[in-house]
Amino acid sequence: MKNKMGFKILIMAVAVVAAGIFLCTLEYYTSESYMTLNGEPEITIGLNGMYDDLGATAVLHGQDASGEIVTTGQVDTTTPGTYTVTYSAGNFTVDRTVTVLTEMDPVLTLKGDTTQTIKLGDEYTEPGYSASDSSGNDLTASVVVRNDTLNRAGPQQVEYTVTDASGKSTRVYRTVNVEPNTEYKTSGLPICMFHYVYDENNIPANVNANWISIEDLSEELEWLKSEDFYFPTWQEVSDYLEGKLLLPPKSVVLTFDDCTYEFLNNGIPVLEKYQVPATSFVITKNSGAKKVAEYQSPYITFESHSDGLHTGGGNIGHGGIFSALSDEAILADLKKSIDIVGRSDVFAYPYGDYNDHFEELVEQAGFKCALTTRQGRAKPGDDPFRLPRQRMARNQSMEAFRAMVLPY
Repeated sequence: MKNKMGFKILIMAVAVVAAGIFLCTLEYYTSESYMTLNGEPEITIGLNGMYDDLGATAVLHGQDASGEIVTTGQVDTTTPGTYTVTYSAGNFTVDRTVTVLTEMDPVLTLKGDTTQTIKLGDEYTEPGYSASDSSGNDLTASVVVRNDTLNRAGPQQVEYTVTDASGKSTRVYRTVNVEPNTEYKTSGLPICMFHYVYDENNIPANVNANWISIEDLSEELEWLKSEDFYFPTWQEVSDYLEGKLLLPPKSVVLTFDDCTYEFLNNGIPVLEKYQVPATSFVITKNSGAKKVAEYQSPYITFESHSDGLHTGGGNIGHGGIFSALSDEAILADLKKSIDIVGRSDVFAYPYGDYNDHFEELVEQAGFKCALTTRQGRAKPGDDPFRLPRQRMARNQSMEAFRAMVLPY
């Protein structure tokens, strides 16, 4: 009996000691904290050299805390001097010193004026440049030039970068003032006008030319994606019309009028499947607030098709009622629709009807542009409140669709 008791006591003692060792080990790892620099603590680069901040690593109480590091201090590679970059996390702080020399290494020299001026859409003529390493070896052929910002009006920069055999890089810039221009040659921007979307397995009794099947819409969107079409925002469309922005030749805008449940239930899933953005114009008196709230999607933007103006009673065009209403009634309707959809980037005229005065009221209500049903493509310099569209029709062929959206 005594031996058994002694054995139990021994086991308990060993367990206590083992637990103590485990707790000590756990405490060691969970209380371990430190911070180290990634890369060298002292760096020297040439004037206009490329500085890539490698950051630091932090461990607090045994856990990786690198994501909590706060970095202060900036390095201006265009100005010689000594700069300090500080990394902080918890109670730890480490510094890196970066010295920018007075000379480039490698050397990269721009020819001609460092400031150029062109009109938007005009071809940019490169004035030239030269480059060499610290040993005098010619690196001009290795200079990489980027001028992809010249598609927007305003002061832009052309970027020049050269790297020598040791991996040291120099980067300089030339300023190019891009002036707005609406007179360059372009085939225009197709704004496609769809309406309703249906399932071929359940064709509606009232189907007409304004409908498109899920299958046909899917084929068109799949082709647009395969051709790498660009889908500009309405702000980009506005800038394009004002001659402030060049759009890629393959650009297109998709719109769906009326925002019916046939579009919401059948069309939005197709847009989401192919990740193609589109705009739906909502007649807000027809459950507009409910539709906007329940059918939110990253691939759909809701805009106004008026609140209650999409009805007959007027004597202009297709007989839209706007021509029979007072200015006050029209503005109240438009502002109500804006409140419901939450945006006023673009307006679609009900029935496509408009005149000079209605156009003025639409602008007064706060819209930036407006769409008609007139056939054609939008071009720089067009009246932003009388933009044409490309009408999409039921059972149109892919050849017809391509012809309406491809540049020519």
